Order: sequence, then structure tokens, then C-alpha cells
Amino acid sequence: MLLVEHLFCYANSVCIHDVECRSSRRYSFPMTSKNQRLDGILEMVGSHHFMSIGDLAKSFAVSEMTIRRDVRDLVDAGKVRAVYGGVASLENSGATANYNAQTERTQHADEKRRIALAASTLLSPGDVAILDSGTTVQQLAECLPAEGAFTFICYSLNTMNVLARREDTTVISLGGVLSPKSYTFSGPDAVQALHKYRANKVFIGATGYELKHGLTCSYVEDCSWKQAAMQSSVERILLVDSSKFGKVSTCSFAGVENFDTVVTDDGIPEPYRRDLEEKGLKLLIA
Repeated sequence: MLLVEHLFCYANSVCIHDVECRSSRRYSFPMTSKNQRLDGILEMVGSHHFMSIGDLAKSFAVSEMTIRRDVRDLVDAGKVRAVYGGVASLENSGATANYNAQTERTQHADEKRRIALAASTLLSPGDVAILDSGTTVQQLAECLPAEGAFTFICYSLNTMNVLARREDTTVISLGGVLSPKSYTFSGPDAVQALHKYRANKVFIGATGYELKHGLTCSYVEDCSWKQAAMQSSVERILLVDSSKFGKVSTCSFAGVENFDTVVTDDGIPEPYRRDLEEKGLKLLIA
């Protein structure tokens, strides 16, 4: 069963509460000067490449409306880009152009398949799970056990097409605007809709994982999806093949410590294995 929900809300951004961006914890600006706020916004966006309106408002202790006006001034001045749910740097405006879901699917296919099979053992009949975008998570949808009733909330067209062929499976789609490269839906109304759902598990992918810079993704629009999905879930599971270790992509969306379990392949570098163990995460090697 495919349940498609289109919600048209007046809210234009998402404020992450449970999964705080590392940038929100790192920066605190108890200031009221507009020029100081503008400089601070540029510093944060320059460092993390993407910031949500909600996180900026919390960092500066002002209203989201105030931040929207500040961002509009910076956009008009040609210093940042306004994107769904927040603001992005100009520096990486073309950095995502090389990512293509169909091409990415053929990269490290064996490792992704093994990771997906291992991740499928973490699901139990009756689970409600959010599935992130990305080819490894799509592989998970293809590796599900034949028997068992599940409910999945997802925003990837390719993953929805896989799940729609299953019996006894409910698929909840949140609508939005479809990206022709990533085959994912995006938009503030769709992300806002995700906040009213709850899941006992979420499976998240990443384009890069670097010890200092944490987890990153290719598309600025994906940050809000990933953060909202993590906020709405009890157990957070990261699926990442070993080719992603040591890489940094366009946008930072979380620290690895925000996850409960990491599923990867046996090519994981030793420093990353140690880091995950020291942080107390469950590590599943496929």
C-alpha cells in the first residue's frame, strides 16, 4: 500500500531539537547587533556549508523571522544561497553536480549489498522505519525478508518503487519536489510533515565521514531530511561503506555520536573503528 501525503504548511523551515547540529553546540552568539549576526551567519555557513533557519535562530537567541530577514539581506548581497529549510554557502554551489543516483549505484556495489543484508537483520516484523535517500539504503529495501509486515516512511523515489512491490508493507511518502539527479523529494512542507511521524528505527546514509568534520552529504536539501528523520526515530542506524571514510562532502548534517549503530564493511580503517568503539557505538561489520 502506498500512502502519499501532501501537506501544505505555512512553516518554511525545520528546527531540530533532539538532533542538534554540531554547529549549534559549537557556536553561541549572545548578541543583538544585526551586523554581528550577519558576520556570525557567514562564519557558520562558511564552516558547515549549510545551516537551518531554526538552528541559526537558536544560536543567536532571536526569532526565525529575524533570521529570515538577515538571510534575505545576505542573499541580496550575493554572499549566501537560500535553499529549502535554510541557507547554504556559495563556495560549494556546484559541488553536488557530479552526484548521480544511477551512477552511484554501481560504485562499491558488493560492499553496499553486504551492508544492506546485515542491516536487514536489524528489522523486525511490525517495525515502523524511516528510510533515508541513497543507494545503500535503497539496497536495504531490496534485501528485506520476503515475509513480514513493515511500515516505511521514505522520500526516495527509487526506494518507494522497490517497496511498492511488496505485500503487507505500508509506504508513506511525504511529497515534495523531485530532484532529477538524486531521485529524492525535497521541500520545507514535506520535511515539516515528517515531524509529525514517529518511527522506532531510521536508516541513514552519508556521502562522507571524516573524524574531524563528521558526517556529510552531497545535497544541502538533504540535511533537513536527515536531521528530521533522526529526530523522529528512537534508534538511529548509519549505513556507510568503507569508501566514505576520510571523505568530506558539501554539507555537514550530524556527528557520528548521534547514532546508535553503524553498519559498514570490513574495509573500515582502524582509526575509524577505534573512534566508533570509544564513542560507545555498536559496530556491525558486513
